[in-house]
Amino acid sequence: MLFLLWFKIKQPTNITQKQLMEIWKREAEAAMPAVKAGKIKGLYKVTGRREVLAIIDVNSHEELDEILETLPIVKELGHSLTIEVTGIHPYENFYELMKKLLQ
Repeated sequence: MLFLLWFKIKQPTNITQKQLMEIWKREAEAAMPAVKAGKIKGLYKVTGRREVLAIIDVNSHEELDEILETLPIVKELGHSLTIEVTGIHPYENFYELMKKLLQ
């Protein structure tokens, strides 16, 4: 199951820019093995914003919840982080469905 995750980070007023970057560095260090293992299919920083987009491949909704709850950025920023989750699938699958439905 593929999901598009959109992480929107708001810097809490009680931490410095440096502290935020340290948290973000820990998050990146946790993400890189998942990228190399193929669990994260794409990982992108949005230019000029404190936002990250990820495409992740999981076996279940529960697995996605478990992954999200263990992320350093979720644990350390919690309420200062918004995550938008959208289920996606390859466009080729949609194309095949359209062909089938039009028969």
